[in-house]
Amino acid sequence: MFVCSWHLSESDYTSSILALADVAKFTNQCRIKRLKIGSVPSRFQWNNWGLPIREFAYKRASTRLGHDVCPALPLEQPLPCEEEAMEEVAASVVMTEHDYGSAPKPGLQEKVLADMFQVSVSTVSHVVITWANYFYLLLGSLPIWMSKQQVKNTMPSKFVQYSPDVRVIIDCTEVRCQNPSSLTLQSEVFLSYKNMTTFKGLIGIAPCSAVTFVSSLFTGSISDRELTECGLLDVLEPGDGCMADKGFTIEKLLADHGATLIIPPFKMTAQFTKEDALKTQAIALLRILVERAIRRVKEYRIWEHTLPLTLSGTVNQLWTVCCVMTNFQGPLDLKGYIPFG
Repeated sequence: MFVCSWHLSESDYTSSILALADVAKFTNQCRIKRLKIGSVPSRFQWNNWGLPIREFAYKRASTRLGHDVCPALPLEQPLPCEEEAMEEVAASVVMTEHDYGSAPKPGLQEKVLADMFQVSVSTVSHVVITWANYFYLLLGSLPIWMSKQQVKNTMPSKFVQYSPDVRVIIDCTEVRCQNPSSLTLQSEVFLSYKNMTTFKGLIGIAPCSAVTFVSSLFTGSISDRELTECGLLDVLEPGDGCMADKGFTIEKLLADHGATLIIPPFKMTAQFTKEDALKTQAIALLRILVERAIRRVKEYRIWEHTLPLTLSGTVNQLWTVCCVMTNFQGPLDLKGYIPFG
């Protein structure tokens, strides 16, 4: 029997040398390593292959000089703890673990589930579709769109200071789908700037980070402007502010409904004015919330893999359920501070 020498130290072997003159492919001076009785593997990537972890520089200097040499840093920049130092050392190790030592990616495909439960793939699809429709009816009946007063009562102070009229923060996102065999369908779902086939949808959140608007998923070739026309304009009221990035050319659409578009200003001269620079930083900071909300939705494992076309008929139900369920995870937080104003 043989074992990998990566995971064993020199003290785990015996010092005996076996003469192999009778074996043609070895010389009589060849040494075969044999393990001592009771030896077990002890060197792995997670423990730095058995090598000692070097102490942090401040700790070494403090020990050598006999007093604490750690400089007084502000609270925003704490010293790295020992665990962080170990992570940095582990990240710098060039040697990697074997294939069987790494954890498999989470998420189960339909065929894997079918083999596991010894049923057909169509049965798995029927079960998923049934439960998706049930949760869609259950959660879809919840009134997630917040009134103006609800938005005002739950608005964080930073929004009150920089964008008091904002009613919803919107952004588009994509989920990867299986490449259809039809060339016509391929052209519809193909997203050119990401070079993949996708479904695309629009998500809107209130300043308190609750998801308040979820559009249906459309083919990836749809524009941001077209997505905005699919339901969002119907719920906006005069005086509402809609925060987005510069890619949303929907100012006239919103103006026709009495709403305003809040986006970073475009640079018309060689350099931003001080006012435009401050406005750009403020909007960028506040828009982080919608990106974090989208990340929460995509943390559901069904979106970690390419969506099979067998689920295309129920993808909107699955997407809506995942978006609404993020509201039960608690509010997101605007960490940090605005370094201006």
